[in-house]
Amino acid sequence: MGTSISHPSPKDTNWKPVSLCYTSRSIPEWRVINEIWRASDQGPKPISESLKSVATYECYRAVQSSRTFQEALQKFNSTIQQSKGNSMVAEFAKRVIPVSFQSKSPAREWPKNFLSEVTSYIVSRDLSGFVGKSYRNQTVKELVAFKKRLSDRVKEVVGSHARSIQSETEWAEFIDNTIDKLKKGE
Repeated sequence: MGTSISHPSPKDTNWKPVSLCYTSRSIPEWRVINEIWRASDQGPKPISESLKSVATYECYRAVQSSRTFQEALQKFNSTIQQSKGNSMVAEFAKRVIPVSFQSKSPAREWPKNFLSEVTSYIVSRDLSGFVGKSYRNQTVKELVAFKKRLSDRVKEVVGSHARSIQSETEWAEFIDNTIDKLKKGE
């Protein structure tokens, strides 16, 4: 039987505004997303660097060039094996391949699903410690609904400027522009 280890966000000044967002109902939900992405992209290893990796771009290309989610998974797994470039972010990228193929345009849906999945992970690693009478989410049911609304908002922001990406450079620009929008609440 395996065990799961929680890796909470650092307890530093970058993450303090995020904690306040989880505590106060007076802070708008869109602001939670802004603060999560600001904090995630600061510090010694900004998350944007991992999101711009060759592996994530190759996952997008696998989705873009495949007819089925099985084909996309096979292509991406092959890429990861050859490059030995697996990471947690690559696993998030792979996880949303089947979900993206439930739409008529998987390549258009994949970036939205991917960044939503990353956001959900970031939220999940801390949010369970912020449930109760003195927090924004007083019950687990409220917490689940809150996470869903955040996820949906991220998909909306990412989808508002989605486009076909044809190179690693365009992928990096897309990630930078998207994270900038998520930080600003556009």
